[in-house]
Amino acid sequence: MHRLKSLGLATLLIATSTAPTLAADVVGSADASFVNPQPSGATVTGVGTNAFTYGDGNGFGTGPNSLTFAGVGFSTAFETPFKVGTLSYFNGTTAVGTAPDTIDFDLATTFTNPALGLVQTIFTLGLVITPNGGVDPDADADYVNLPGTFTPSIFNIGGTNYTVKLVGFENVVGDGFLASSGTQLHVREGLSATADLFAEVTSDTSGTIGGVPEPSTWAMMILGFSGVGFMAYRRRNQSSALGVA
Repeated sequence: MHRLKSLGLATLLIATSTAPTLAADVVGSADASFVNPQPSGATVTGVGTNAFTYGDGNGFGTGPNSLTFAGVGFSTAFETPFKVGTLSYFNGTTAVGTAPDTIDFDLATTFTNPALGLVQTIFTLGLVITPNGGVDPDADADYVNLPGTFTPSIFNIGGTNYTVKLVGFENVVGDGFLASSGTQLHVREGLSATADLFAEVTSDTSGTIGGVPEPSTWAMMILGFSGVGFMAYRRRNQSSALGVA
């Protein structure tokens, strides 16, 4: 059993090491701010910044819900998910009816190569506040929901139109979990979590949101491509041997 596990791990490491490295089509950095909470009468702070709180937490001892985004630099190929930053999410206890239902996530991607400069795309995030039953912590978890559609900001590179779209959350750390193929980040009541947010520079400018493949899916894809390459190599060797004979 241990030998089989070792062989499987070795195969995965070989496949990973031999996988082709994709050239960077675009290079730049990402940042974001939270704008336009709806409904407008909700209790909020930090609108227009990267640190946003919502809901009236007075009297509950935990403080309001909060979202903070920290952007990062990127260097990526087209049609390839890449990290734009990390979202920190605190699920506070707040009074019913004081939190907004949505917040616009204004993603600012600054492209240095090619020199497109600033491209801003707004995604309307759903802010779902669940009633606290006190029995199932997962059922009590509030969550952030990526939109199914958005209005793309279209730019042209080399004669092809592209847009930046969000594709999902990954790498949750803390008291949170993913649902709905990575488009919902849930955090348990009174607790915090962080998750990386992924985007894609894509020629699909239809304005629909997709999902990030799970790590296991990437591994299976790599192994599949490795297996196809090995079979092709074996067939070539067999054909050469027959020709010499």
